[in-house]
Amino acid sequence: MNSLYLVYDFEGPSGFFYNSSNLNLHQYYFENDFVFRNDIEDFIKTKKDKIPNSSNNIFFNEVKKIHISKLNSNLLDNQNNYFIYPIFTGGNNQYSLGIKKNDENDKSIFDLISNKWKKLLKRKNCNIIIYFGLEHEMPIEYFQKIYILLQNNNINPNKVWIISNNFSNIDNNNKFLDKFGIDKSKNLNFLTYYEQLKTKSNEIIDKKLVDKFINQVTYDKNIFSKSKKGLILNRRLPLHRKIFLSLIMYDNYLDSNLISFDLGFDNQRDFVDDIKNNRYVQGNIFFQKSDYNENTFSDTIKNKIIKGYSLLNKIYKNTLDVDDFKKIDGRALEIDDKRLYEKTCFSVISETEMFSNFDRYITEKSIKPIQQLHPFIMIAPYGSLQYLKSLGFKTFDKWWDESYDLEKNNIKRLLMVYDLFKSLNEKSFEEWNKIHKEMKSILIYNKENLKNYSYKNDNIVLNNLKKYLSNEHIQENPKLLQTP
Repeated sequence: MNSLYLVYDFEGPSGFFYNSSNLNLHQYYFENDFVFRNDIEDFIKTKKDKIPNSSNNIFFNEVKKIHISKLNSNLLDNQNNYFIYPIFTGGNNQYSLGIKKNDENDKSIFDLISNKWKKLLKRKNCNIIIYFGLEHEMPIEYFQKIYILLQNNNINPNKVWIISNNFSNIDNNNKFLDKFGIDKSKNLNFLTYYEQLKTKSNEIIDKKLVDKFINQVTYDKNIFSKSKKGLILNRRLPLHRKIFLSLIMYDNYLDSNLISFDLGFDNQRDFVDDIKNNRYVQGNIFFQKSDYNENTFSDTIKNKIIKGYSLLNKIYKNTLDVDDFKKIDGRALEIDDKRLYEKTCFSVISETEMFSNFDRYITEKSIKPIQQLHPFIMIAPYGSLQYLKSLGFKTFDKWWDESYDLEKNNIKRLLMVYDLFKSLNEKSFEEWNKIHKEMKSILIYNKENLKNYSYKNDNIVLNNLKKYLSNEHIQENPKLLQTP
């Protein structure tokens, strides 16, 4: 089996320093006895407003680490050995790519790669791996910046592997290359890793947490005790969530569903002005002016949204399980109160992204209903259901139309999901009882499938990574690290 090594430029008494970090940060590790702990990192963040790039990557804990000075010819010449230079942006991607700058750091992670490693990149078995963390945005300006930085640092794009949960990166990279007439041989490498999938899987196999989730027995009991139709949990309220909530208010569906929202939380925009002036349209260098009208709401829908928002604004806040969102903002991924799922027939997953065509990823929100044996529909990027299916999950096209997932136009897809939401609300509880009985086996299957993605799956992930690095394991787009 191929051997994998993580290579580092600096090593101290307590372990390896982070690759591609600003050398000015190292003085703080000297002051803190070279201890690499979260509290030390937090201390450095306050001093430098720059997250140190961590090497403690998702599934790398058991991988052999080596200082760059110890790479001898015997190791390097063995083509069964693979050497990767790990970089972790900590989710602070704009600073890491040099898109945003501060007084202490005006260089990107590529500028801070050591010259010795840049020379070793000429070897077939030496590569760079960048993990984007829980932030999976990859807008067009990221592609532009990365290619400029690689050119400035004389690094072949083929030597760079980017790991994230953005499942459109390969397609978007090809689109970018076509736009600028760059040969496809200059493509970056993208691997898809859904870290939150692992987190939520770990939760359901944790014996200490078993009582927090609906099981098969309680599922059967709860079929006949539903009091509401849909469950929609909202914390931050980006435009697509406010639009959906406003339509719900306009059509008077609030009372028949369990819906949380707080317009006072992270509410910094003039929503009505955004709707009137179509500020939900996200244009970029690929945007065609002729497509503008296709990407905007009709005046009729706008009026419904604005009138619905007026009604929503009068209520302002609706509490289900959490009263103050500020107290939980930024905390570890939480487990929802299972009683919310027991009372409702289905979930509406309102994902983080909706309108951006370059940011296609899903978060822990898409896994929570699976944990609770709850069917769901998705306000999410194009292809999100297909992505879940690629991970082995089953969805619900036997009971309702899921063609919204394949609608590339964001406006049309959102309205299709809303029409589906209305039709599911019109079903009687007797109809839902029948549906729940029919779909029980699929819900149980999905929860069992989720268990396959826990920390116990890390060996599969590492083996897949080795196969990708050696070109032995090429799948259809996207390249999934977590699947056997």
